[in-house]
This record gives sequence, C-alpha cells and structure tokens, in this order.
Amino acid sequence: MRIEALVAEGVRNLRPLQLSPRERFNVFVGDNGQGKTNLLEAIYVVAALRSFRTAKLTDLIAFGASSARLGARVLKHDLTRVYEVELAPGSRKVRLDGKAVRPLSRYFGAFNVVVFTPEDLSLPRGSPGDRRRFLDRSVFNLEPGYLSTASDYDKVLRTRNTVLKQAGQGIVGGHKLDELLAVYDAQLAELAVAMVAARVKLLETLGPELVTAFAAITRTGLTAGARYVSKLVGASAPAIEAMLREGRARDLATQSTHLGPHRDDVVLELEGREAGSFASQGQLRAIMLAWKTAELLVLGRAHDDPPILLLDDVSSELDPSRNEFLFEHLATLAGQCFITTTHGSHVLLHRERADYRIQAGEILQ
Repeated sequence: MRIEALVAEGVRNLRPLQLSPRERFNVFVGDNGQGKTNLLEAIYVVAALRSFRTAKLTDLIAFGASSARLGARVLKHDLTRVYEVELAPGSRKVRLDGKAVRPLSRYFGAFNVVVFTPEDLSLPRGSPGDRRRFLDRSVFNLEPGYLSTASDYDKVLRTRNTVLKQAGQGIVGGHKLDELLAVYDAQLAELAVAMVAARVKLLETLGPELVTAFAAITRTGLTAGARYVSKLVGASAPAIEAMLREGRARDLATQSTHLGPHRDDVVLELEGREAGSFASQGQLRAIMLAWKTAELLVLGRAHDDPPILLLDDVSSELDPSRNEFLFEHLATLAGQCFITTTHGSHVLLHRERADYRIQAGEILQ
C-alpha cells in the first residue's frame, strides 16, 4: 500500500501542495514551525478522518481560509482508490472515488496509517487521557469500526453529562430525571462493552510482540508490558447499567459521569511494575518504541499489507542506539514512510530515500 499522490489546500500553514511521494522513504527536513507536522497531520486526517493533534478538525483550516481540502490517491493490491475530505466550519464532506460515502464505515479499512510523535515517548508519565487517546489510535487501526463505536459513546456521554448538569441547575428532576438517566445508562453500557472488549483485544494481540520488541531494543533481560486498568473488563451491559445506577448520587453531585471507558487507563509496565513511576527515561522511550514496533507488526499481519508510517521528528529524541533500532526495524515493518526531522542526518536511511525541504509551509525538492 502506498500513497501515489497527495493534495492539500487551505490546511494550517501549508502552501497548496501536489505531492507524488516515493514508494518507500520520504524525508522532510525543516526547522521547527515550518509545517512538517502539519503535513503528516494532513495525511493522517485523509486516512482516519480525525487528527492526532486536535479533537476539532476545523482547527486544520488555515487562517483566513474558508475551508480546507485534502486528498490522496492510494494504491493497494493493484487497486487504486481516491480519498477526499473537505472541511469547513460546521461541515465535513467525505468522498471515496468521487462519491459521497454512506455509511461512513465504507471509508475505512484499506488505508492504514500509523503515526509516531515525540509526545508519544512521554506517555508513560503523561495523563490517563493522553494514554487513552494513544490506545484508541491503535485500536482503530486494527478495527476500523471502533471509531464509530467510540464516537457514539462520546455523544451519549456528553448528553448524559448535560442531563446531570441540568439536574444540578434544577431544570430537570424527579421521575423525568430517572427516566432520562435510565435511557442513557442503557446506551452507555452497550457501547462501553464494545469499547472495553476492543481495547482488551488490542492489548492481548499486541502484548507478546511488545515483549519481544522491548527485549530486542534493550538486551537487558527486563520485560515490558501494558495493562488495561478498568472496572468494566468482563462486565455485561446489565452489570454496567447497575454500576451506573449505584453511582448516580455521586454523578449528580459532581455533574459528571465517573464510570466508563472514558475513565479507564492503559499502564505501561516494566518487570510488572508501573514504568512511569520508576523506570528511567531511556527505558520509558524504549517501551514506546517497542509499542510502535509491535503495532506495525500486528497491523501488517492483520491487513496482509504493511501500514504507512508517519514518523514526526522522533529520531531527534532518541539516543544513537535506539535511533539505529528505529530505522532498522520500524522502517522494515512499515510500508511507505513519511519522516520529518530538523536534520537529515538523524534519519539513518540511505536507500530508496527522497529528501524534501519544508520552509514556511512550502515543500521544496
């Protein structure tokens, strides 16, 4: 699988671009703030219809522009498909091969992209919310239908929290309040079961490869792992409904929902202990590097095709030995690669490589 052509217009600081990337390694060199990450974000949005940087896709629209347009022509197994996204305030138009996509799930599954950013390296010591988003990106790559489930869950959660706030303001109460919460509890419970199951499945699939990759990176004999932390693992929808009812008084008091996948966490471990609490900075970065190695291997196996890799200036954050591992292993497990860096020498690749320079949002060859 590879992108044969990429177009973007009205996207952040990027000048209108028409790019025909190389089949393997595309290296984009530029100083900070020139648009390197914006380019990778554009590719990711075309593939996933969401950003790895912001929850609002309209944030991609350039200052002074009324809309943003992105598109990619993708070749996979001798079949070429055209993916297009147009963003405007309050509007998102999606086309596949020139036609509107209904249902939206038809858009996903054949254009798999994995992104690795410097922020990912700090996740073991980061917030649970950041780790959940990181985990969900991996789940979505393995199960494209997960995006719809997670989106539906977020909508129901927001509505339930609105009802809780209205109750606190005295707008709704009594029997009507109980009826509304019962409806949203049932909907949340069903969606929570699906989300938790998908997250657990991803970690079960990824786990053995994570152990192997970490051993190869560090050669210390230590074992790394990832553990899903949730009260809902194995719980049925009726059981989750019961938990929500039991916690209703607390939810009403705080005007927020305290139980659900939105409160869960994935803990990165070293020797069975929480890595963020005691592992060294180098060990933490090795764990995240091992995760991405494992993810690329799992996705390549699941989809019978290596995913496209977006590597955003990660090499400058790694020591020389781990940087060498990065390019020896990640690049061989990925298909086409888009790599950004402040210095081309950080990218330890010498064959099948094309170098570009990014300056003030313009890509120069």
